[in-house]
Amino acid sequence: MRPHTSPLTRTLLLPPLLLLGTACGNAGDDTTTQPLTLNFAAQVGDEAFACGQTYEGLGTTESSFEPFDFRLFISEIELRDTNGQWQPLNLDQDGTWQHESLALLDFEDATGRCQNGTTETRDIVTGTLPEGSYDALRFTIGVPFELNHIDAATAPAPLNQSAMFWNWLGGYKFMRIEGATTGLSTGWQFHLGSTACEPAEGGGATSCANANRPRIELSDVDFDADTLVFDLARLLASANLDAHQEGTPAGCMSGPTDTDCQPIFSALNLPHSEQSPEPRQVVRIQSR
Repeated sequence: MRPHTSPLTRTLLLPPLLLLGTACGNAGDDTTTQPLTLNFAAQVGDEAFACGQTYEGLGTTESSFEPFDFRLFISEIELRDTNGQWQPLNLDQDGTWQHESLALLDFEDATGRCQNGTTETRDIVTGTLPEGSYDALRFTIGVPFELNHIDAATAPAPLNQSAMFWNWLGGYKFMRIEGATTGLSTGWQFHLGSTACEPAEGGGATSCANANRPRIELSDVDFDADTLVFDLARLLASANLDAHQEGTPAGCMSGPTDTDCQPIFSALNLPHSEQSPEPRQVVRIQSR
């Protein structure tokens, strides 16, 4: 394990009076809290993700890839303390990027061919948790079921972004990646979301047979110095980006019978097409 001292660790070393002055907990609480910022980034192999760039050598056909979009929801973030206990990160409710236990990460900036995106980007998640020393992180890619089947037209931010929404029954696109490839120059896309959902009376869903919410866990994280990197090259390493199954969209829209989804779902440790997943480390730790 790499030696590191997070701001949480350092807080424990502060004199008691100073500790009281910096604590975020309310008077009378049994525990005090510490703010935390998680830093994220998107890369394609060793290169930073950016709209307007073209990347080479992706997937089984070593295709080129020019981005149109890269956004995703993450939720249910927890950090592991030195006692091995997982503590939830209570997200700041900023009215824009974070709501309840959910946060939107947005790596596109509406430049180049990312014309359906937004100029604003987001690569951090902020919140608080009990003071202590933490060395591991886990989170879900996706929207919790209780928030996934609401009406996007009246939903609070960031759930009001229509580009990340399928419909009331299907819910949200947990991860949206789009771009032009060598063989699919007009557009290849990956939209991850729940499928086979049962409609509820009056709208929404009562359940979904395929939740499709991958859980990511990372150990030995220095929250002072590390960035958590989503690597598109690793995610798409076993996918053919230049062709698609006849009668299906160009790419993967999470269809249970679309074989184009299988290698990407497998990388995310999600079952598909009755095949056991072979997960890849699609999120890695990188020193800033």
